[in-house]
Amino acid sequence: MWLSLLKEVSCNKCESKTLNVHVKGSYGFSHNIAMICETCQHQYNSTFRSEREVSSRKFDVNNTFVKAFLSIGKGHAALETFSMLLGIPAMDSRTFSNFLSDLVIKNKDFKKQVLDLSRDVVRGKYIDCDSSLENEEVIDVCVSYDGAWQKRGHTSLHGIGIVIDILTGLIDFEVLSKYCQYCVNSEGMLGKNTPEFRIWHDSHKKDCQKNFNGSNSMEINDAAILWKRSVKEAKMRYMTLLSDGDGKTHQHLNEIQVYGKNVTIMKEECINHVAKRVGTGLRNVVQDWKKKVSLWGGKKRGSLKDETIKKLQSFFIEKQ
Repeated sequence: MWLSLLKEVSCNKCESKTLNVHVKGSYGFSHNIAMICETCQHQYNSTFRSEREVSSRKFDVNNTFVKAFLSIGKGHAALETFSMLLGIPAMDSRTFSNFLSDLVIKNKDFKKQVLDLSRDVVRGKYIDCDSSLENEEVIDVCVSYDGAWQKRGHTSLHGIGIVIDILTGLIDFEVLSKYCQYCVNSEGMLGKNTPEFRIWHDSHKKDCQKNFNGSNSMEINDAAILWKRSVKEAKMRYMTLLSDGDGKTHQHLNEIQVYGKNVTIMKEECINHVAKRVGTGLRNVVQDWKKKVSLWGGKKRGSLKDETIKKLQSFFIEKQ
């Protein structure tokens, strides 16, 4: 391609038309290219094929590739396969890790900016409702909370807990992980039980991505983390918990006395979840009794149809 573009261009030194483009080196997917005369070997200016970020001096194309594969839940191995299928040089694992670390730092900064903005909105909304809160350093709010793993069951390596203010929106969240790629790589190179690995791991702890073990208690542990830091980071106390029917989280928060011995976190039931349980209960009754009592199911007049159950659920919500 380059030869066809440059075949009519003469070299400034020897005036021959043998200019060509050579790749002088690469960093990830960004290549340093230079124009060289094949006759006299005179080299013109070289440049990288990708722009650099002003702050980090990292190449945009590498950032884009790393972010793209992370966004679909893939890592360096998938990027290598992708490069192999396209027939292009792959980014090595060390370069991938460097860009990954840079993205982690950027995401932490972005997370803080978003949460600070969200908390300001929450505080402003409560002050609009009660002007006496304006001079309060810490305010009490009502929130809902839920936690979930990335995958169903107990095989997922990542989970998240989210606190949401009922008047406005998100206040805080925490991601828990049972996996750290850096630890896995270092175990393979150094050996898990070697002194070298222990020395490395001691220096790595503050940056380790693994911050949780187990699975069943993830939602409870995540809630404890979020409640404990609410006063310091959000200047709020989550004093009322809108529950989805599972009382384990609420019970645990009061057991650990997250706001002190004499402070009890209240629980309110979400009417949507209650209505859902009403519907589930009625459908179970229909399944158990429809063979015994004809009016519990079927299409006969007076039978408890699914349409009737839905109307009862809607009526329950509207009357609350």
